[in-house]
Amino acid sequence: MAWQQKCYNGDMKTDKTHPGISIKEAPFSSLLLQVVRAHALLATELFQQIGIVPPQEVVLLYLDEHGPCPQREIVRFMGRDRSTVTNTLQAMERVGLICREPSDTDRRALIVSLSEKGRALVPQVRRIWAEIEKKTIGSLSEEHLLTLMQGLAQIRAGLAEELRGK
Repeated sequence: MAWQQKCYNGDMKTDKTHPGISIKEAPFSSLLLQVVRAHALLATELFQQIGIVPPQEVVLLYLDEHGPCPQREIVRFMGRDRSTVTNTLQAMERVGLICREPSDTDRRALIVSLSEKGRALVPQVRRIWAEIEKKTIGSLSEEHLLTLMQGLAQIRAGLAEELRGK
């Protein structure tokens, strides 16, 4: 494809100093992985300033928006395996960001809620996400941003359809 040639003939050369994979047969996927990794590095750096690490901030925001909920709901929301989410929640509980208590209606379930310390961090988490957003897309015009978001939404829908078909 012509756009692939442009990627490797100098129009969009891969930044060799950037952390990420560069696969000749998959220039778009390579660039996407590089962007995701750079975004994750930025987020990690900024959230560490307030004493948390990704994805703890997402859990704080979810609980702030939805209130106390069963741990399995957070597992489903995060889209990660149960043991990974459990480890995240245990770490958050150890530092006092959340509380986990047995459910009154299901002995096997744990109900997760924000602690006062976790609730106090929510405004800072939202501020940092706004800063990440600004640093991520700040160099784009509104037109480019809209085009990019439409393209990414289309890719996401296509991948979701592909995954449903399997």
